[in-house]
Amino acid sequence: MLSLKVRIEMLGSNKQVWEIDVDKGTTYEKLLETIDINPETVIVIRDGFPVPIDDLVEEGEIKLLRVISGG
Repeated sequence: MLSLKVRIEMLGSNKQVWEIDVDKGTTYEKLLETIDINPETVIVIRDGFPVPIDDLVEEGEIKLLRVISGG
């Protein structure tokens, strides 16, 4: 199976960066689970726009923005 190189950057005060290879056909949800991030706690941003977590991963860079909620 083909592999894609992905660079993931967590935005914010606790900035983290991952560089991983994933199989072609992997969703962003599976990608997030691979790096132990709950998909419900972040927004995935590619090329400056949010993408659904069920979209297929494309090679390149994505950014993660933590979702903060309160009441």
